[in-house]
Amino acid sequence: MLTGRTLLRGMLRAERGHIIGAIALLSCWTAGEALVPALVGATIDHAIAGQSLPLLVVWLAALGLCFLMLSSGYRLGARLGNSGMNRQVHLMRTRIAEHVMDPGYRPATARMPGEIAAITSVDTTVTATIIRQASLGFSALAGLLVCAGYLLWANLWVGLAVLAITPLGMAALRWLTPRLSRASDRLQSDIAASGAAAADLMAGVQVLRGIGGQDQASERYRAASRSAATAGVASASATGRIEGAQVLISGLVLLSAASLGAWQVAEGAMGIGTLLGVLGVAQFLSTPLGTLVSTVEAGTRSIAAADRVAALLADGGRQPGTRRPAAQPDAALALDVPGLGERPLVFVPGRFTVLVCANDSMRHRLAKLLSEGSENPGTAAVREGTAAAAARLLVDGIDAAQIDPAYLPQLLRMAPHQAHLIEGSVKENIVGDAALPDPQTLQLLLRASGVDELLGTLPDGLEHQVQGRGHNLSGGQRQRIALARALSGGPLARVLHDPTSAVDSVTEANIAQGLVQLRAHAASNGAGAGTLLVLSTSPTLLHAADEVLFLAADGSITRSTHRALAENTTYEKVVGR
Repeated sequence: MLTGRTLLRGMLRAERGHIIGAIALLSCWTAGEALVPALVGATIDHAIAGQSLPLLVVWLAALGLCFLMLSSGYRLGARLGNSGMNRQVHLMRTRIAEHVMDPGYRPATARMPGEIAAITSVDTTVTATIIRQASLGFSALAGLLVCAGYLLWANLWVGLAVLAITPLGMAALRWLTPRLSRASDRLQSDIAASGAAAADLMAGVQVLRGIGGQDQASERYRAASRSAATAGVASASATGRIEGAQVLISGLVLLSAASLGAWQVAEGAMGIGTLLGVLGVAQFLSTPLGTLVSTVEAGTRSIAAADRVAALLADGGRQPGTRRPAAQPDAALALDVPGLGERPLVFVPGRFTVLVCANDSMRHRLAKLLSEGSENPGTAAVREGTAAAAARLLVDGIDAAQIDPAYLPQLLRMAPHQAHLIEGSVKENIVGDAALPDPQTLQLLLRASGVDELLGTLPDGLEHQVQGRGHNLSGGQRQRIALARALSGGPLARVLHDPTSAVDSVTEANIAQGLVQLRAHAASNGAGAGTLLVLSTSPTLLHAADEVLFLAADGSITRSTHRALAENTTYEKVVGR
């Protein structure tokens, strides 16, 4: 099973070449930074104190080479580390996009689009930061070794003091790390929640204004934002404690080095230049030490972020089907749902059938099944309270879950209630890259979806540009374009869910009449009208249907026509408007 730690390990293995190269180059930087005060001290002791111009030139040249090494090492090492980090960010984002856009994606955990966007944009970056921090951390360790080696060479007592204090400081920082990890995890989770709330608020702002719910939605976002702010303060406090401890440890190291160094100079065991070098190296020691602390901190953040990325990637990753049966316009559709009085519930092939549910819970369950093609067994178990068989959609006797998800749209066109439009023309939203059908079929298609009336209000007709998610269209206009897309593609078995809920009654009547005419035209061409199943309570669609199946609250099923079922008081109550 994919976890955050396995995700991080795989990332580090994939970038090991870049990480090793970055460590080597960045080690030149940290070693060079540590050697600068040492070279300055040596210049004072050997060249200036001895008043030797040739030695001064030699030591200044060595100092210049040291600066060249450290500047080049940082520039090239940082480039290697950042390139590996950015490549893994791109790969993770691509992997998430492929995962959630896969036709077989059926997550067990419901996530709002804003939450998925926050994980994709924020958590992937935080996760991949471990590559850069690992390079900096190991190079900082090299800098610490150079510092310790120089201090021990310059004076044994000073070196031992530094080597004794530094591990104690690292142990103290290690004690603070778990607290920061919990705070960081809570912060990233709350940021994702607030981002999800904001995205969903903006997506439904027009509807919220219409029903007067903007105040409640705004308060929901404010609550999520306050929670993220509180978590941010807690995370900043934990970070501040670690940074304060870092300053304290660096100060203790510098104080110890200065005190012992002054004593050694007074004893005649060290020169003035060496003392200056020792103090400079001891002061620089805070830089690699701080980098190690930052590496630990970044590691805890990366683990927390990787856990959320892994949870998203591991959710909904069931083994997809592989079967590819031959496409049949008049395919036999059936529902095998626990609790129904007829299992499987078979719909007559080639006919226009409307399914009416008296039970809201069953209606929502069937709507989800008919829009996704399968049901998560875990969801079924939760619904039933015990281990339960998942509901199934059968296409010519084959479970839709066993069919290749990428191939399923060629057998069955499933159109959910919510209309999703892409940025592009109206034509592209209906037929994609395919060519338009012949003029007569196109006219019938546009009438059967109500798009013919819509085109009269659009200056560019089918070439009218639709903004992302159809924001420049009303809900009814988006629904009509989505219905046209569901009806396009020639003879095909189709499942629709409330396809006319956002249009007025006159338009709905025209759509119902247009559906009948479009199906009659397809049948006259010899290709077959195609099996059409609609989940709806619209009297207009019910009247136009060849057959109506009424699913009562007790699971019993009645097959008839809308006119005959109108005498049933329970049915009339469900479909009455």
